[in-house]
Amino acid sequence: MDKKLQRVGFKENDFNTGEVTLNYVAGPHSSKGPPLVFIHGQSVTWEEYTFIMPMLSSDFTVYAVTLRGYGKSSFTPGQYTFNALGKDMTAFLREVVREPAIIVGNSSGGVLTCWLAANAKEYVKAIVLEDPPLFRCDYPNIMTTSVYDVWTALSRSSEPDGGGFAAFFREFLVPAMTKPKTDDRVMSSEKPPPKFLLHLVSRLITLQQKRHPGKPIDFSFMPSTRRIMIRGMSQFDGNFSRAFVDGSMGEGFDHAETLARIDVPVLFLHARYFMKDDRLMGALTDEDVERVQGLVKGPWKYVKMDCGHAIAIDAPEQEARDIMSWANEQGLIGSKENKDHANPA
Repeated sequence: MDKKLQRVGFKENDFNTGEVTLNYVAGPHSSKGPPLVFIHGQSVTWEEYTFIMPMLSSDFTVYAVTLRGYGKSSFTPGQYTFNALGKDMTAFLREVVREPAIIVGNSSGGVLTCWLAANAKEYVKAIVLEDPPLFRCDYPNIMTTSVYDVWTALSRSSEPDGGGFAAFFREFLVPAMTKPKTDDRVMSSEKPPPKFLLHLVSRLITLQQKRHPGKPIDFSFMPSTRRIMIRGMSQFDGNFSRAFVDGSMGEGFDHAETLARIDVPVLFLHARYFMKDDRLMGALTDEDVERVQGLVKGPWKYVKMDCGHAIAIDAPEQEARDIMSWANEQGLIGSKENKDHANPA
């Protein structure tokens, strides 16, 4: 765990739902606002929120969860669906958080946040959607996006002869990061490392994967943002991505029907995107956002972000300001001064 998180009182724990184990961190208790629960995007863990959590921990009791299929949480190949993930998170909210919370989710974690707002209403006070690929990650719509290529490559890494994360980094990430680009970066605002350094890191990853199979890959010489991404991708079940590629993730889950049942306040954070060769480079378009807004029933606030898809990594200060401003507008801060609150487990 990051030392700054430790200094402000965050602790790492595990929670057993009765079916899977979820790894999570919990910050110190705050009586100012409701609990705030972060749900990460694909290929990373709760560490996606390393930078923003300390910024919000004095006003909220902050939690960040690692979903099944990632990090220290249980891997369940063939059992990755939004309904299963929703069941896991409902148990976490009921047994660990134990009162209505603000749920914040990035990417597919944002789609899961919508599931919770519709299906676990008693545990959800408000939601923050960080660039969720609503409608776009549903099969076969996902094939119209560039992320389909990423998830296909990640799914191959889980195959017996797929080569694991080392092969994904060498055969997909390095070529993707070194080819000439003229468009704004969608995933991150950081410039990619020099080509020679990427090839060096590729060789180091291959070596470390052979020497320490199953262990997260980490290099102290890399920037903290990239270390978080590499650690996450190196301890990720590619079968989670496969569930999006083959459509099984959305089994029994309808985006439009779910959105129409959301009646809590919504803060929608929309990151950069663009179209290239008739494919979406990003999570969703302005038209997609309008469709989402037209379906939800709760109070709506939209913020256009000039940042990459992993908002809490790329623009944590701005996101923290936006969450605080919106929470104050909705009367969510200061509403717990005289209420009893159980400390995080």
